[in-house]
Amino acid sequence: MSTSRTATIRSAGVNDHAAACRLTDAVDELHRDRLPWMFKAPSEQPRTAMFAEQLSRPDSTVIVADAGHVVGIAFGMMRAAPDMPVFIQQRYGVIDGLVVDPAWRRRGIGRLLTHAIETWAIGLGATWVELNVYDFNGEARQFYEALGYMPLSTKLRKGGRDAP
Repeated sequence: MSTSRTATIRSAGVNDHAAACRLTDAVDELHRDRLPWMFKAPSEQPRTAMFAEQLSRPDSTVIVADAGHVVGIAFGMMRAAPDMPVFIQQRYGVIDGLVVDPAWRRRGIGRLLTHAIETWAIGLGATWVELNVYDFNGEARQFYEALGYMPLSTKLRKGGRDAP
């Protein structure tokens, strides 16, 4: 367990579901605002089943920053290289999402959450940890680059007949 200015980093439990939804809903709204051709508002909470599954699987984890209430959350999972002769067979970790309540940012919580996912993944044999950041999210990209993350590839897209 790590602590940062009155927030404790710990594994999430089922009682953290509502807080997880509150934090991730804000990120979903940002994505809908910036990429409306890709993201839409769901008719019901999209993470209910996913949250329970992530808590129960040995190849995924959910970590929270707790300051009497959840002020940050990170989701991690393990992946394996494709089973093709051109790939070195290895496992790697993925930070599948990280959110810190805006009122709690710039206190080291994001860094501790990231470190917790990295430690978890490496403990399960990961040879690296990766994540995805949309190009519009320069603040997140700067945060991860400050932690030593570097671009691995660039994903390009071109809209089709009915897509932007």
